[in-house]
Amino acid sequence: MNGKLSMEKEEKVIAILLTMAILSLAVAYVTYFPNSFNKTGEQPLTDSTEVGKTVTIEGTLYSKEATFNGNHLILQIDYNSDLLTVFIPEDNGAMNIDSRITVGDKLRIKGEVDEYKGEQEIIVKNENDIKKM
Repeated sequence: MNGKLSMEKEEKVIAILLTMAILSLAVAYVTYFPNSFNKTGEQPLTDSTEVGKTVTIEGTLYSKEATFNGNHLILQIDYNSDLLTVFIPEDNGAMNIDSRITVGDKLRIKGEVDEYKGEQEIIVKNENDIKKM
């Protein structure tokens, strides 16, 4: 009888330890891979992200300038210690965005990956896709 009781305690301890291990793995997964739960079809931006994919990035506004023709806006974002170009066409709210943001602002930007002159860039489709953080 004492042997059976001892075994039940050991089984409970093992069950608790297994449960804790599984929960720890789940927390680590959510912490280190948060974009895997993104239901909007967006993915993190990497060097291998395909043209046409929608991504969301967070970075600091390094510079901004309006184009000479078309009143488009070009941003340089400090993203993962690199400068990333973000292009905002006039029809997508370039001038409204220009008036809302200043160099040094931390921004969350959603857009479509494109390539211009061999460099990766993001094209913003809607002025609401740029938010100050």
